[in-house]
Amino acid sequence: MVTENLSMGGLYCTSDADFPEMTRLAVRLVLPIKKSKNGDTHSVDVEAVVVRREVLPSNSGNSRYKLGLFFTNVDDEARRCLMQFLD
Repeated sequence: MVTENLSMGGLYCTSDADFPEMTRLAVRLVLPIKKSKNGDTHSVDVEAVVVRREVLPSNSGNSRYKLGLFFTNVDDEARRCLMQFLD
């Protein structure tokens, strides 16, 4: 999945895999560390549910999907990292 929009409440992404609405997912966000000069990242694990799903048009026959995910469980450490990244 590739995230296009991220907030404290969820994310909007594109995916090669199809997930019907109301599917619960374990999500690992790989966030760049802002002050790192060598491209370091930090992983944040959250739980989410698919609240929106759109099939993207394709000429190749390989379907892609736009998914809206709502975070349902974000622990304190993940919340802190996410807030720091978004700030």
